[in-house]
Amino acid sequence: TGHEKQDTQQEERPFAHGLILICGRSSVKRVANLLTRSVLHGKVFRLVLTHPANLEGGALSASREKAAALALRTANVCLAAFVFSSTVSNTFEQASIVLAFLAWTLALLLGYRPHYKKGMLELAFLLLLGSQLISSLFSSHILESLLGVRDLFFVCIVYLFATVTSTERRMREFVYLFIFSASLMSLYGLIQSAMGMYRITAAQSTPLTFSGILTIAFSIGFSFVLFGASRKERIIFCPLLALIFVALALSYTRSSWIAVFCVILFIGILRSKWLVVGLLLFTAIAFLLVPHPLKSRAMSIVDLNDGSIRMRIILLKTSPQVVKDHPIVGVGMMDLLPIYDKYVYPRLPENLKKERHGHFHNNFAQVAVQTGILGLTIYLFLMFNVVRSEWGGYRAAGDRFMKSISLGSLAAFIGFFIFGMFEYNFGDSEVIMLLWFTLGLSLACRRLSDCA
Repeated sequence: TGHEKQDTQQEERPFAHGLILICGRSSVKRVANLLTRSVLHGKVFRLVLTHPANLEGGALSASREKAAALALRTANVCLAAFVFSSTVSNTFEQASIVLAFLAWTLALLLGYRPHYKKGMLELAFLLLLGSQLISSLFSSHILESLLGVRDLFFVCIVYLFATVTSTERRMREFVYLFIFSASLMSLYGLIQSAMGMYRITAAQSTPLTFSGILTIAFSIGFSFVLFGASRKERIIFCPLLALIFVALALSYTRSSWIAVFCVILFIGILRSKWLVVGLLLFTAIAFLLVPHPLKSRAMSIVDLNDGSIRMRIILLKTSPQVVKDHPIVGVGMMDLLPIYDKYVYPRLPENLKKERHGHFHNNFAQVAVQTGILGLTIYLFLMFNVVRSEWGGYRAAGDRFMKSISLGSLAAFIGFFIFGMFEYNFGDSEVIMLLWFTLGLSLACRRLSDCA
């Protein structure tokens, strides 16, 4: 740039002062020299460590553009790693999204400004954050409750995918990766079943989490195959969806079965009435032909004497009493085991007292207990705006592929919503991150259509 000697003598940024205090000046200089030789011929690192006044306007603009492009490419790679690892490893999944967030933040600081229209969805997220903070401050377990608010950080996934996904090709890559990853874990689950495991979990800790992930993957894939896939893509993805469907059945998770049935019904209504008829016929035939353990599990859905169902009914009946005692802001974002012991445990029959639970197995009951009427109202407002945004994305999408992804995102939310009637999946980090992923894809579809 012609400023090699001057750059080393210029005033450093406060960020550089912090690095020097922590690591020592010699360490910072060694790292700076290394990156200076390797990254964009030294422009990126000097841009971060030196004051903007040190570079002329043209050089600064070009350096910022290259640095922002590099940061966005890094964010895309990290998001791809997040998508693939979402069914495999929660640790790697969270690490990938943190790195993507840091790269995205750096791109914003360097001047990247995506075309994105703000709306009521952002207000709903802010209100939800406010309600959780207020509930935590009035909780009897303040520190634990404040730590419970941290899960809202995953909302950044929505805006990472909504703003970083810049082309239809990139979106296809994300969808392909997600379905292939879910299929791979489904195959792993089938191997577990062949080895004698009753309720398969693949790489997840519980069948509920595994089936929640597969419900979202099936929703996206089913919509894509019906509405947006070419003939070649259908040949590839139909067997993968069948694999996911079988793994869902062998998870023996009744709430996921109901959720997937509703997803297929919803998409079928929009696609063809014959698809709905076919679904009903398939359900009846499958019920007659499946092995006895699956048939018995399916019949237990309507068995009110089933222990798991009785437990959920008692939890639902108890939650209004907790809300009555903590009506406005709830008990806080804490583990609900103390609440369970105080309100629920005395009402349980003896055969159900062997297990204790730290949640209420229902999203509405859990949110009402933790954040009160205020939080429940905001939660419903958020759910409404998610549906509104995704349906708007479906209506605004310009081509078949984007319509299929927007519709699949809405179907995934419907599946999540139905699943949440029987399980607190809004607090399951593996599942909620994928829900925000699908919402981000839907917003990206709308943004790309607006740009077009």
